[in-house]
Amino acid sequence: MNQEFEIISHSQMNFKLFLVNMLYRTPHIHKDFELCLLLEGSLSLQAQNENHGLKPGDFFIVNPFQSHELKADSPALLVSLQVHPSFFSSYYPQIANLEFTSLILQKDGMDVHKKLYDMMIELACLYLKKNDKFELKCAGLLNLLFAGLLDTLPSRLLSDKERNASQSKASRMRKIIHYIDEHYSEKLLLSDISLKEDLSLTYLSHFFKEYLGIPFQEYLAKIRCEKARQLLLLTDFPLLDICMSCGFSDSKYFNSGFRRQYGCSPKEYRLNFRHDQLKQQQKSMLTTQEFLSAASSIVILERCLLPFQ
Repeated sequence: MNQEFEIISHSQMNFKLFLVNMLYRTPHIHKDFELCLLLEGSLSLQAQNENHGLKPGDFFIVNPFQSHELKADSPALLVSLQVHPSFFSSYYPQIANLEFTSLILQKDGMDVHKKLYDMMIELACLYLKKNDKFELKCAGLLNLLFAGLLDTLPSRLLSDKERNASQSKASRMRKIIHYIDEHYSEKLLLSDISLKEDLSLTYLSHFFKEYLGIPFQEYLAKIRCEKARQLLLLTDFPLLDICMSCGFSDSKYFNSGFRRQYGCSPKEYRLNFRHDQLKQQQKSMLTTQEFLSAASSIVILERCLLPFQ
């Protein structure tokens, strides 16, 4: 499983944009602002220790170094824009310390939402088509889009001390999450990590809960259940083998954790998928997110350019 401090690579424009069918994304952090528009399906965003339910037409934005988790019952189609603060820093330096305090912009029929929706779709079309002078057009639209967000969503400026502390915490959490990703299949205790990081167990427990919004054991169970879910669908391994290979101590713990995460037992989850459904699931099962090609994305986006109801 990939490290969950997400390293986002950009072109020289310092942002990237794509369409993705999202089923599940474990709690993760990155250095970019991430603005997403939900086109189809329903989605749950876990951030700021709150659960936000999203429907088609809703936007959400995540701040740099802010932990967030995405979950859908069936694949949800998103336009995702990831932009590093440095894109704006030469003429709007305070962006480095800016934090949105409200993350959701709902489809409400108001003019401001329609304006931002239209800009997001147009920006996506320009970015993916890559016609002549698209870089200049994208840059202009991206500035207008963020100016509109700042006019619409509440935000605040962090002090330099707060910003540096946030980045320091993110760096520490990055190392911790990487260690968990490398060792989730083994017996793993929070005390092991506290020794490795030279932190007290009490401090680390509070730090983990504060940063990711869930306790260490719950996060570890999510990682193990997600890996088990992949093996259930991609292999015909016996349930006991999957249980052991994903770090569960016994079948009872495996079943209870899996049911808590997915609403059914591992056996039921596997049986619920017919062969044709399984084939579709296998497209993106290793990450539970399917990135659409530019050509497929453009077809969808041009349909969205029709009058938005």
